[in-house]
Amino acid sequence: MFRIVYLFICIGLFASSCKKKGCTDSNAENYNPNATQDNGCCIYAPEQVLKINITPIYGSDALYLDSIYMSTEGYQVKFSKISFYLSALKNGTDTLQNAALYDFGYKGIELLETAGDFSKFNNLDGLIGLDSITNHSDPSGFDNTSDLNISNAGLMHWSWNTGYIFLSIEGKVDTLGSGVFNHNFSFHIGTDAFKDHFDFTNLNWTASDENEHSLNWSLDLLAFLNGPSNPIDLKSEFLTHTASSQLILAEKVAVNFKNAFIP
Repeated sequence: MFRIVYLFICIGLFASSCKKKGCTDSNAENYNPNATQDNGCCIYAPEQVLKINITPIYGSDALYLDSIYMSTEGYQVKFSKISFYLSALKNGTDTLQNAALYDFGYKGIELLETAGDFSKFNNLDGLIGLDSITNHSDPSGFDNTSDLNISNAGLMHWSWNTGYIFLSIEGKVDTLGSGVFNHNFSFHIGTDAFKDHFDFTNLNWTASDENEHSLNWSLDLLAFLNGPSNPIDLKSEFLTHTASSQLILAEKVAVNFKNAFIP
Protein backbone atom coordinates (compact mmCIF):
# COMPACT_ATOMS: atom_id res chain seq x y z
CA MET A 1 0.00 0.00 0.00
CA PHE A 2 2.83 2.38 0.93
CA ARG A 3 4.45 1.85 -2.49
CA ILE A 4 1.18 2.71 -4.28
CA VAL A 5 0.75 5.94 -2.32
CA TYR A 6 4.38 6.88 -2.95
CA LEU A 7 3.89 6.24 -6.66
CA PHE A 8 0.91 8.59 -6.85
CA ILE A 9 2.84 11.29 -5.01
CA CYS A 10 5.71 11.01 -7.47
CA ILE A 11 3.34 11.19 -10.45
CA GLY A 12 1.70 14.33 -9.01
CA LEU A 13 5.02 16.03 -8.44
CA PHE A 14 6.15 15.17 -11.95
CA ALA A 15 2.95 16.53 -13.49
CA SER A 16 3.25 19.71 -11.47
CA SER A 17 6.86 20.21 -12.54
CA CYS A 18 5.81 19.94 -16.20
CA LYS A 19 3.57 23.02 -15.95
CA LYS A 20 5.22 26.04 -17.57
CA LYS A 21 4.73 29.20 -15.59
CA GLY A 22 4.32 32.64 -17.14
CA CYS A 23 1.75 35.22 -18.20
CA THR A 24 -1.35 33.54 -19.60
CA ASP A 25 -3.35 36.73 -20.35
CA SER A 26 -3.36 37.41 -24.09
CA ASN A 27 -4.07 41.10 -23.39
CA ALA A 28 -0.76 41.54 -21.58
CA GLU A 29 2.41 42.82 -23.22
CA ASN A 30 4.39 39.79 -22.04
CA TYR A 31 1.79 37.14 -22.85
CA ASN A 32 3.40 33.70 -23.15
CA PRO A 33 1.33 31.36 -25.34
CA ASN A 34 3.34 28.40 -24.06
CA ALA A 35 2.60 29.08 -20.41
CA THR A 36 0.08 26.81 -18.74
CA GLN A 37 0.17 28.33 -15.27
CA ASP A 38 -0.10 32.05 -14.56
CA ASN A 39 2.59 33.24 -12.16
CA GLY A 40 1.29 36.78 -11.72
CA CYS A 41 3.97 38.40 -13.86
CA CYS A 42 1.69 39.94 -16.52
CA ILE A 43 2.61 43.47 -17.63
CA TYR A 44 0.01 45.78 -19.15
CA ALA A 45 0.46 48.88 -21.25
CA PRO A 46 -0.54 52.14 -19.52
CA GLU A 47 -4.10 53.25 -20.30
CA GLN A 48 -4.26 55.68 -23.20
CA VAL A 49 -6.11 58.92 -22.41
CA LEU A 50 -7.96 60.89 -25.10
CA LYS A 51 -9.13 64.49 -24.66
CA ILE A 52 -11.11 66.92 -26.78
CA ASN A 53 -10.63 70.60 -25.98
CA ILE A 54 -12.67 73.40 -27.56
CA THR A 55 -11.36 76.95 -27.24
CA PRO A 56 -13.82 79.81 -27.81
CA ILE A 57 -12.46 82.65 -29.93
CA TYR A 58 -13.88 85.86 -31.37
CA GLY A 59 -12.40 86.22 -34.80
CA SER A 60 -8.66 86.48 -34.22
CA ASP A 61 -9.05 87.16 -30.50
CA ALA A 62 -9.24 84.78 -27.57
CA LEU A 63 -12.68 84.84 -25.97
CA TYR A 64 -13.25 85.23 -22.24
CA LEU A 65 -16.60 85.28 -20.51
CA ASP A 66 -17.80 88.78 -19.59
CA SER A 67 -15.11 90.47 -21.68
CA ILE A 68 -16.23 93.05 -24.25
CA TYR A 69 -16.11 92.44 -28.00
CA MET A 70 -17.38 94.46 -30.94
CA SER A 71 -19.98 93.13 -33.37
CA THR A 72 -19.93 94.05 -37.06
CA GLU A 73 -22.93 96.34 -36.38
CA GLY A 74 -20.85 98.25 -33.85
CA TYR A 75 -22.48 96.77 -30.76
CA GLN A 76 -20.48 95.97 -27.66
CA VAL A 77 -21.07 92.31 -26.78
CA LYS A 78 -20.32 90.22 -23.68
CA PHE A 79 -20.82 86.45 -23.49
CA SER A 80 -21.75 85.00 -20.09
CA LYS A 81 -22.52 81.37 -20.96
CA ILE A 82 -21.42 78.89 -23.64
CA SER A 83 -22.72 75.35 -23.11
CA PHE A 84 -23.72 72.52 -25.42
CA TYR A 85 -24.02 68.77 -25.83
CA LEU A 86 -22.16 66.64 -28.36
CA SER A 87 -23.21 62.99 -28.52
CA ALA A 88 -22.83 59.69 -30.38
CA LEU A 89 -19.16 60.52 -30.96
CA LYS A 90 -17.78 57.69 -33.08
CA ASN A 91 -15.85 56.58 -36.13
CA GLY A 92 -17.63 53.73 -37.86
CA THR A 93 -18.24 51.05 -35.23
CA ASP A 94 -15.77 52.56 -32.74
CA THR A 95 -17.43 54.78 -30.12
CA LEU A 96 -15.44 57.51 -28.39
CA GLN A 97 -18.19 58.74 -26.04
CA ASN A 98 -21.98 58.54 -25.92
CA ALA A 99 -22.54 62.08 -24.69
CA ALA A 100 -20.41 64.99 -23.48
CA LEU A 101 -21.44 68.33 -22.01
CA TYR A 102 -19.28 71.38 -22.74
CA ASP A 103 -19.58 74.15 -20.17
CA PHE A 104 -16.99 76.87 -20.70
CA GLY A 105 -17.83 78.68 -17.49
CA TYR A 106 -17.63 75.60 -15.28
CA LYS A 107 -15.23 73.18 -16.99
CA GLY A 108 -13.11 75.49 -19.11
CA ILE A 109 -12.15 74.33 -22.60
CA GLU A 110 -12.43 70.58 -21.92
CA LEU A 111 -15.25 68.74 -23.68
CA LEU A 112 -14.29 65.21 -22.62
CA GLU A 113 -11.57 62.95 -21.28
CA THR A 114 -11.80 59.21 -21.79
CA ALA A 115 -9.76 56.08 -22.38
CA GLY A 116 -9.22 55.02 -25.98
CA ASP A 117 -6.95 54.53 -28.96
CA PHE A 118 -6.51 57.78 -30.89
CA SER A 119 -5.55 55.90 -34.07
CA LYS A 120 -9.15 54.68 -34.34
CA PHE A 121 -10.53 58.21 -34.52
CA ASN A 122 -8.91 59.95 -37.47
CA ASN A 123 -12.48 60.82 -38.42
CA LEU A 124 -15.25 61.63 -35.98
CA ASP A 125 -18.95 62.10 -36.46
CA GLY A 126 -21.79 62.66 -34.06
CA LEU A 127 -24.64 64.93 -33.05
CA ILE A 128 -24.90 68.47 -31.80
CA GLY A 129 -27.61 67.67 -29.32
CA LEU A 130 -29.06 64.26 -28.46
CA ASP A 131 -31.04 61.55 -30.21
CA SER A 132 -34.75 61.50 -29.41
CA ILE A 133 -34.61 58.44 -27.11
CA THR A 134 -31.85 59.93 -24.96
CA ASN A 135 -33.44 63.35 -25.08
CA HIS A 136 -36.66 62.06 -23.51
CA SER A 137 -35.09 59.67 -21.01
CA ASP A 138 -35.36 60.29 -17.28
CA PRO A 139 -32.29 62.46 -16.48
CA SER A 140 -32.08 60.96 -12.99
CA GLY A 141 -31.73 57.48 -14.46
CA PHE A 142 -28.25 57.99 -15.91
CA ASP A 143 -25.12 57.03 -14.02
CA ASN A 144 -23.92 59.68 -11.57
CA THR A 145 -20.75 60.16 -13.63
CA SER A 146 -22.68 60.80 -16.86
CA ASP A 147 -23.05 64.33 -18.22
CA LEU A 148 -26.68 63.37 -18.83
CA ASN A 149 -27.45 62.83 -15.16
CA ILE A 150 -29.59 65.67 -13.86
CA SER A 151 -27.02 66.55 -11.18
CA ASN A 152 -24.47 67.19 -13.95
CA ALA A 153 -26.84 68.54 -16.61
CA GLY A 154 -28.25 71.17 -14.28
CA LEU A 155 -29.82 74.00 -16.25
CA MET A 156 -29.14 72.16 -19.51
CA HIS A 157 -32.35 70.19 -18.92
CA TRP A 158 -35.68 71.96 -19.24
CA SER A 159 -37.82 71.57 -16.16
CA TRP A 160 -40.88 72.85 -18.00
CA ASN A 161 -40.38 70.90 -21.22
CA THR A 162 -39.29 67.26 -21.32
CA GLY A 163 -35.83 67.12 -22.84
CA TYR A 164 -32.38 68.65 -22.77
CA ILE A 165 -31.13 72.01 -23.94
CA PHE A 166 -28.72 71.11 -26.74
CA LEU A 167 -27.13 74.55 -26.94
CA SER A 168 -27.12 77.55 -24.61
CA ILE A 169 -25.41 80.86 -25.45
CA GLU A 170 -26.14 83.86 -23.26
CA GLY A 171 -24.79 87.36 -22.80
CA LYS A 172 -25.42 91.08 -22.93
CA VAL A 173 -25.22 93.67 -25.70
CA ASP A 174 -25.09 97.46 -25.92
CA THR A 175 -27.12 98.33 -29.02
CA LEU A 176 -27.20 102.08 -28.32
CA GLY A 177 -23.49 102.81 -28.10
CA SER A 178 -24.04 104.28 -24.65
CA GLY A 179 -21.77 101.94 -22.73
CA VAL A 180 -24.83 100.48 -21.03
CA PHE A 181 -25.63 96.87 -21.87
CA ASN A 182 -29.31 97.40 -22.51
CA HIS A 183 -30.16 93.95 -23.92
CA ASN A 184 -29.73 90.45 -22.59
CA PHE A 185 -29.54 87.77 -25.27
CA SER A 186 -30.39 84.15 -24.62
CA PHE A 187 -30.28 81.38 -27.20
CA HIS A 188 -31.55 78.01 -25.92
CA ILE A 189 -31.85 75.38 -28.63
CA GLY A 190 -33.47 71.99 -28.06
CA THR A 191 -36.25 69.59 -29.12
CA ASP A 192 -35.76 66.60 -31.41
CA ALA A 193 -36.06 68.64 -34.59
CA PHE A 194 -32.92 70.62 -33.80
CA LYS A 195 -30.38 67.87 -33.27
CA ASP A 196 -27.79 68.21 -36.02
CA HIS A 197 -25.18 65.84 -37.43
CA PHE A 198 -21.52 66.74 -37.84
CA ASP A 199 -18.70 64.86 -39.55
CA PHE A 200 -15.06 65.90 -39.08
CA THR A 201 -12.38 64.13 -41.13
CA ASN A 202 -8.57 63.89 -41.13
CA LEU A 203 -8.32 64.90 -37.49
CA ASN A 204 -4.93 65.75 -36.02
CA TRP A 205 -4.43 64.24 -32.58
CA THR A 206 -1.66 65.93 -30.59
CA ALA A 207 0.50 63.91 -28.19
CA SER A 208 0.33 65.64 -24.80
CA ASP A 209 2.60 62.98 -23.31
CA GLU A 210 3.42 59.33 -23.97
CA ASN A 211 -0.03 58.10 -22.96
CA GLU A 212 -2.23 61.11 -23.75
CA HIS A 213 -3.50 62.53 -27.03
CA SER A 214 -5.83 65.45 -27.58
CA LEU A 215 -7.91 67.15 -30.25
CA ASN A 216 -7.86 70.93 -29.99
CA TRP A 217 -10.77 72.64 -31.72
CA SER A 218 -11.94 76.24 -31.81
CA LEU A 219 -15.41 77.76 -31.67
CA ASP A 220 -15.62 81.18 -33.33
CA LEU A 221 -18.37 83.27 -31.73
CA LEU A 222 -17.85 86.09 -34.26
CA ALA A 223 -18.55 83.60 -37.04
CA PHE A 224 -21.56 82.45 -35.02
CA LEU A 225 -23.02 85.95 -35.08
CA ASN A 226 -21.94 86.61 -38.68
CA GLY A 227 -23.16 83.48 -40.44
CA PRO A 228 -22.58 84.24 -44.15
CA SER A 229 -26.22 83.62 -45.05
CA ASN A 230 -27.73 83.95 -41.56
CA PRO A 231 -26.24 86.88 -39.62
CA ILE A 232 -27.77 87.41 -36.18
CA ASP A 233 -28.62 91.03 -35.31
CA LEU A 234 -28.61 91.12 -31.52
CA LYS A 235 -30.69 94.29 -31.52
CA SER A 236 -33.75 92.48 -32.82
CA GLU A 237 -32.78 88.80 -32.55
CA PHE A 238 -31.89 88.18 -28.95
CA LEU A 239 -34.22 85.53 -27.55
CA THR A 240 -35.20 81.98 -28.43
CA HIS A 241 -36.14 79.04 -26.24
CA THR A 242 -37.13 77.02 -29.35
CA ALA A 243 -40.79 77.82 -28.79
CA SER A 244 -43.13 77.56 -31.77
CA SER A 245 -43.05 81.34 -32.29
CA GLN A 246 -39.23 81.39 -32.23
CA LEU A 247 -38.33 78.67 -34.71
CA ILE A 248 -36.91 80.94 -37.41
CA LEU A 249 -34.33 82.36 -35.02
CA ALA A 250 -33.75 78.92 -33.48
CA GLU A 251 -32.90 77.54 -36.92
CA LYS A 252 -30.53 80.44 -37.60
CA VAL A 253 -28.76 79.93 -34.25
CA ALA A 254 -28.40 76.18 -34.80
CA VAL A 255 -26.96 76.55 -38.32
CA ASN A 256 -24.55 79.32 -37.35
CA PHE A 257 -23.34 77.41 -34.31
CA LYS A 258 -22.47 74.33 -36.37
CA ASN A 259 -20.57 76.48 -38.88
CA ALA A 260 -18.62 78.20 -36.08
CA PHE A 261 -16.68 75.00 -35.28
CA ILE A 262 -13.05 74.88 -36.45
CA PRO A 263 -11.75 71.29 -36.00
